[in-house]
Amino acid sequence: MQLTAAWERCYILFTMPVINLADIQQITKTQQQVLFPSQKFHPNRSAFDSIVADNLSLVMKQLFLGLTVEPLLNAYPQIAQWVSQIQELAPEIFQSQKKLLVDSPVIAPLAINEDNYFIQVLTNIAFKQGIPRLYEWAVRNPDLSWQDRVKLWTTARQYSVTPNQIQLVVLALHPVKPAQRLDVDWNTKNHRQTEKWLIKLLTQSPDNKSQSNIVIPELSSMVNLEAIPEVKI
Repeated sequence: MQLTAAWERCYILFTMPVINLADIQQITKTQQQVLFPSQKFHPNRSAFDSIVADNLSLVMKQLFLGLTVEPLLNAYPQIAQWVSQIQELAPEIFQSQKKLLVDSPVIAPLAINEDNYFIQVLTNIAFKQGIPRLYEWAVRNPDLSWQDRVKLWTTARQYSVTPNQIQLVVLALHPVKPAQRLDVDWNTKNHRQTEKWLIKLLTQSPDNKSQSNIVIPELSSMVNLEAIPEVKI
C-alpha cells in the first residue's frame, strides 16, 4: 500500500506543470507590459564571462564535496578571489559541523483556480535546528531579487516552516568591487505577496501549461550588474 501511494504521488508530480526560474524569467519577459508597465525588462545575464561564472559554481560544489579545486583556482585567479571573499563573508558555512546542501532542488505546490502547479528552484541550504537558511553567491547586486523571493517562498513551503523563521544570506560578488553580504529576514507579508505575484504571473501567461518538468539551470547567477530590475511585489 505504501509503495502504491508513493508511486501515485510521483505520478501526480510529473503530470502537473513544473515551473522553474528559467520559465518564470521567460514569462516575466513576455508579460512585462502587463505586469510591470513602469519597469523595463533587462536580460538576466552578465556581461562578464559566463564560463567564469559557471566554473565558480563548479568550484563551490567541489569544495563542499571535499574534492580538489586547486587546478580551477590556478586557472581562474578571479574565481580564487571570489572563493576567498565567500569564505571571509560567510565563514559559518565552511565549519565542519555545518551541513550545506549545494544546488539542492526545492519544490512546492501552487494552486491556481482549478489548476495545480509546482514551483521548482535550486538553492544552497544550511539547517540550524531544522530551520533552513539559504545562501546565494553570484556575480550580482546585493539586493533582494524576484529570484530570491521565489526561492524563499518555495523553501518555506517545502519545509513547512513559518516565513518568519527562514533567512537568506546573499553573497554578492563583483569582478572589481569588493564582495558584499546581505542578510534577509523573510516574513509573512513578503511570503504572501510573492505567492500572489506568482499566481498573477502564471494566470496571465498564455503558455503556462506548456512548461517543462525538467529542471533548467538557474539564471540567477548570471545577471546584469549595471541594471538589475527589482520587481515590486
